[in-house]
Order: sequence, then structure tokens, then C-alpha cells
Amino acid sequence: MAHGQLVPLIKTIHAETLIELLKHFEADIYPLLAAAGLPEDVLNTGHEYVPEGPVRNLLAMIAERAEPEYYGDLLRTAIREYFIPRMLKYLRAPATVGDALRQMETAVLHDSSAAKVSIGDFNGTPWCCRYKAGEFTSSFLWAEIFAILFIIEFVRFISNSRWHPNCVTVQSPDADNLVALLEDPTVVLYTSRKQAGVELSNEVMALPVCLPSRYTAPEHTASEPSPRSYVETLYLALAPYLSRQNLPIEQAAALLETSPRTLQRRLAAEGTSFRSVRENIMLATACQLMESKSYSLTDIASELGYSDIAHFSRAFKKLTGFPPKEYRRRFLRPSPG
Repeated sequence: MAHGQLVPLIKTIHAETLIELLKHFEADIYPLLAAAGLPEDVLNTGHEYVPEGPVRNLLAMIAERAEPEYYGDLLRTAIREYFIPRMLKYLRAPATVGDALRQMETAVLHDSSAAKVSIGDFNGTPWCCRYKAGEFTSSFLWAEIFAILFIIEFVRFISNSRWHPNCVTVQSPDADNLVALLEDPTVVLYTSRKQAGVELSNEVMALPVCLPSRYTAPEHTASEPSPRSYVETLYLALAPYLSRQNLPIEQAAALLETSPRTLQRRLAAEGTSFRSVRENIMLATACQLMESKSYSLTDIASELGYSDIAHFSRAFKKLTGFPPKEYRRRFLRPSPG
């Protein structure tokens, strides 16, 4: 992870949608969630984001268990019925397909912090491109496949047409799985390219946005996402795991697809440490749980992974200067009136 690069994040609700796909193939999904690297309580968590890597792993695991044609149908249905409608709420009343695609460059950042989508012009032909750094693993390929299918279905959805591209590129060296999902043997596919992309045309870019009648446009469009720092995205990525204070740095580094040494070096450059990050997330989680009367201090200690309330109380007092019971009495007292 280069200096200044953000931790790649995905909205948790998107992971939940993919988990629903997994249920088509596995009755007991929890061992696979653990193997993918997702928290076991991801379906019940209140955290907004999870790291991108485990979600990519989940895509690959589903693919391993599905026939290509069936999996393609499921992915396209999920994209049309769920992912595209969520994307549209971030757009600002685009008039043409080109307008919508250009707005998508920033709109995707609402749901994926490190997404790099751009509209480029190559030899007079417009392309919608997506770049991602990383090793060309199976999970990397399936994330590329998802991105390609999303672009195609997005253009079809907003133009209310059955358009298909003439040419597609991927970064991965082998994309036979994508060929099986494109539904069009005439599409030319190039592998080992600098970025994944879908060839468009000036005619397609000029098509008017014509949403299906079943879709109702939102009354208000969202503003651009606020910029975040590396440490902020790190907190968001690890919060679903560090609410339990026993997460070691080795596991955290694996979730972030980096090495423990690189993670330590990045945090030191930001003036903090993994221990400090872990303690601060534990504190934030504890304070959040204490706001709910339904959690006793014993419940909170257990939720955070402490063996008993005494260990939790000592850790909490060390960070805040107050025992948890005193903190709850002083700072969470209902306001008068």
C-alpha cells in the first residue's frame, strides 16, 4: 500500500447483498464468511464499511460453487435490482449516458473508498475504465468481472436498451470466466491490460437517459463524499473486527492485504500505532454500547472479548480515567426536560 493511499472499503450493505447470493449455494454460510475474512456477525453489525479484500474473496468463493451461466444471471440480477438503483441516487439528473458515466467517476466513491473509475478517449473512441492495484488472484479477477458486468448493465439500464460492447479489456492475464458471462460471443476481450474497460461509442454516450418506468428518481441527489485520511479509512476497515480487542496485527494486516511491517510503518508515519488504533476503536465501541440501556457492563465486556468485567473496567479506566460505571453515570445521564 503506497504512502497516501486509502484503505479500500466497501459498504457493508453491499457485502450483505453478496451474502444473499451465497445462500443460493450453501446452507451454512458462516464457515465461508470466516474463510473470506468477513466478521462472523457481519449481518448484524452496525458498522458502515468492511475492507474490500474479504468482499472480493466472497465473490470468488461464490463463483467456485456456481455454474458460470447461473452465476452470471445472479450477478446481473443483483446489479440491476440492487447495485444500480443505489448508484443512481448519487447522480445529479444526467441528461445523457455520457453525463451519467462521467458522474459515476465520483459517485462510486460513496460506496467504495478506493474506486478508480474514469472515462477515457482512446483513438477517438470513449471507454469506461476501472483501475485497481493488486496481485492477479482469483478474487482480483472476479472483482474485475463484477466491474465489467456493472458497467454494461448500467449503460443498458439508464438507456433502457439491450446494448452490448464491441470490446472489453481486463488487467488479469486470464479471463475465460468473463467470456462465459458476457452472453455475446462477438465481444472482443483483451487481457493483461493496464486497466479494465468497456468500449463505448460517441453514439452511445449521446443516448438520452431513459429510466424504466418502475424506477422513481430520488427527490434529492447526494453531494460528493467528503475526503478521508488513511487513518480514517483504517479505522472504518478494522472497526468491525477491533470491537473485539484480541485482533492481532498479523490478522489486521491480512485483512488489509499488506504485511504487519508495512502496516506498522504506515501508522508510524501517521503518528500513531496499531495498539493505539485498537484501543481507540475499543473505546469508541464501548461508549457506543453504553448509550444503550439494553447492554449491561457485563454484556459490553463480553461483546468486546474481555474474559470478565474486571479486565474490561481496568482497560476502560486506563483510556478514559473513569471506570465504566462512573462514565455511564456522569456522561450518559439523560438531559432534563
